Amino acid sequence: MKNEQTAKEGGTEMMGLNDFEKELKSTVKSLSPAIALILFFQLVFLRMPLPEFIQIVLGLLCAVPGFVLFVQGAKLGLLPIGERVGTSLIERRALFLILLFGFLLGAVLTIAEPDVRLLAYQIDKVMISDISRGEIIAVTALGLGIFALIALLRIVFDTPIEYILVPGYLICLILVLITPEEFLVKAFDMGAVTTGPLTVPFLIALGVGMASVLGGRTRLKTGFGILAVGSIGPIMAILIWGILRGWL
Repeated sequence: MKNEQTAKEGGTEMMGLNDFEKELKSTVKSLSPAIALILFFQLVFLRMPLPEFIQIVLGLLCAVPGFVLFVQGAKLGLLPIGERVGTSLIERRALFLILLFGFLLGAVLTIAEPDVRLLAYQIDKVMISDISRGEIIAVTALGLGIFALIALLRIVFDTPIEYILVPGYLICLILVLITPEEFLVKAFDMGAVTTGPLTVPFLIALGVGMASVLGGRTRLKTGFGILAVGSIGPIMAILIWGILRGWL
């Protein structure tokens, strides 16, 4: 029985690795319209110097295998480990462990998220005030960590998602009225970029893994929505942070 399971798992891995060529074709197909549009703008409007344009084209060509490798890595690594972790947390029946792991996972994934780091760099470059990139990332990570924790609790207690989304966004709307203007757009942008290529596959798999152990079709549906809940955290955290900075 154990040998069969091992063979099955090995077969799944090989099947995933053999999908590389298929994924490559799919990625090239997806990126082709964007590349065609860039070529059109270059010929009609931009007219960049040839060396600069060649550099951009080479960058796009380098991005193609990068996309393919990331998608395969997510399928073979992030998704399975996310489901295993979610299953293990529920089987241990330790609420404190779920809370601790939810917070730490949300915070750590946010710090590692490329989109978050890129946006933080842009904010740091544009903002006049003495706000550092590290400070922006830390506040964003704290917000997502807290709401990732809340999202996992929602799965455990089978709470309807509207009970969290409606109050959460109402609080954000109230905060918008008293937050300094320079923080408003940045808060909502951060809420969007936190659901990036690292966070999305891991958190979705984690939620589905937890819900599958709890059982029932309704419970399994509850495994989704973890990103919707989690994205409130960075928005609220940066809005509150903006208010506190205005007072200090």
